[in-house]
Amino acid sequence: MLSAAGAGAAQAAPAFHCEASPLRATVLGSTPIEPVVQGRDGACATGEAIPGVTLPPLLSASALTARTAYDGDAATGSATGGIASAQLVASPEILDMARRQVVDAIDALPLAPITVPGLPALPIPGLPTVTGITIDLKQTLLNLIPDSIPALLSADVLQSTAGVSCQSGTPALTGASTIAGLQVLGQSVNADGVVNTALPLIDTRSISLTNIDLTELVAYDQTGLLPIAVNLLSPLLSQVRSALAAVPPIAIPPALAQVTLSPNEQTVADGTLTQRALHAYISLGGQPILDATLGEAQVGAAAGACATTTTTTTTTTTTKTSTGAVAGQSVADQLLACSDRKLILVDVLEQNGRVKLLGAANRGYVGKKVAIRLRRGNKVVAHATVKKDGSFETTAPLPAKALMASHTKANTLRYRAEIGKELSLPLKLQRRLVVSSLTSSKDGKTVKIAGRVVRPLTTPLSDVRVVRRVSCHKVVLVKRFKPRSDGTFSITVPAPKGQSAAVYRLATSVREKASNPRSYPTFTLPRGVALNTR
Repeated sequence: MLSAAGAGAAQAAPAFHCEASPLRATVLGSTPIEPVVQGRDGACATGEAIPGVTLPPLLSASALTARTAYDGDAATGSATGGIASAQLVASPEILDMARRQVVDAIDALPLAPITVPGLPALPIPGLPTVTGITIDLKQTLLNLIPDSIPALLSADVLQSTAGVSCQSGTPALTGASTIAGLQVLGQSVNADGVVNTALPLIDTRSISLTNIDLTELVAYDQTGLLPIAVNLLSPLLSQVRSALAAVPPIAIPPALAQVTLSPNEQTVADGTLTQRALHAYISLGGQPILDATLGEAQVGAAAGACATTTTTTTTTTTTKTSTGAVAGQSVADQLLACSDRKLILVDVLEQNGRVKLLGAANRGYVGKKVAIRLRRGNKVVAHATVKKDGSFETTAPLPAKALMASHTKANTLRYRAEIGKELSLPLKLQRRLVVSSLTSSKDGKTVKIAGRVVRPLTTPLSDVRVVRRVSCHKVVLVKRFKPRSDGTFSITVPAPKGQSAAVYRLATSVREKASNPRSYPTFTLPRGVALNTR
């Protein structure tokens, strides 16, 4: 304990610093996510930062701890930063990157179609007799690519504590961490030391066709022209199963993420100790997708802090700036700017008894015809013309109701845009979160978004988060809201100033099945709107 100063002397509290942060993360180079921080500015003090009721997109947790304490009599300070039941999920952009790697790997495989000849003649009313079947292996494998990936990182507990005190006239710094239930990309990780490994975002290392769901098969008759739904033709099933069983497991290079984990990390520099429960870094194809620090506590002492001194506290102000989209860009320009392709489908949705398809193409394709191909059956179902602003849209007939009746079958209904050899990524028709319209006000100051969350919904209803794209690696949250009880919604959000177009994306959580209360995240595709126009 410090004694009182004599007349004419000033006795200051020790110049300690105590700071706590449960989580600081950057996803795909975006603005760092840091829900709450305590003690970053000023001298060490007793306090606790309380996080908001809602958490940033991509993050869920049962508790966030950011607490500091200071005891002037004992000349001690401490900080505790932690997170419990934490989960950082992959953004839609990360899923798109992983799927693109797997699609490219499948396209590069030297896979010949499987022929099942010598079948008993099978008459189909109104169609030629089926005497043989050809199975398109590549298209079948594309149907098997998962539509989701595990959480980037999850843990039961990630917490650090750090302390500073005066002992024999000098500062003493201590720190420790607690780690429990750590998983990366769905795999448990031993946190005894630094981990450097490669883990699959989408694991396709060995695919067996022996027990494949026959609704996933892309097959044709002996002419190679007539699509065949093999699962509906019971006389063919045994021969087809035998042909599939004869194919050895197919190895597809997985979308591998490089993972570096540094648990129980402690650094001391310039009189400051920083204790981190975990520092995680994940990259895909050389591009960082996650850089996260979880459970951080920091304490420090200024030079001479444990002696009788007069101290002066100074504060600094940091000004943050952000950059926006380029003024004058069209919607198509903004959407293409964040893609490595010259042709993209923007959205595919059911509307007014038809399939509505929206897309964008490089300005070099203005005036060109775009073919829309339904991957199931490999059939061109519609055409469009690229407009002067690079956009295109069209409609196509709805597929048969039987194909849309189940999740497994609906997943095979994917559409692709084609201009010659230029191909877009295939997009599925049925999504759990749909934007039906996106319009700007006459003055261009607001944007109206209408859509629907497809049942079954969570109980209670999950928030829908609306983000606006600022750059290819940065989004800003513009609104949170709850849909109506039937899942529909119509909201108004502010439009960015000085821009001719804006791109928005929505995210929420839904139940997979009505009988299962567990929820999982779902997203819309990025949708753009021209401002100052209807």
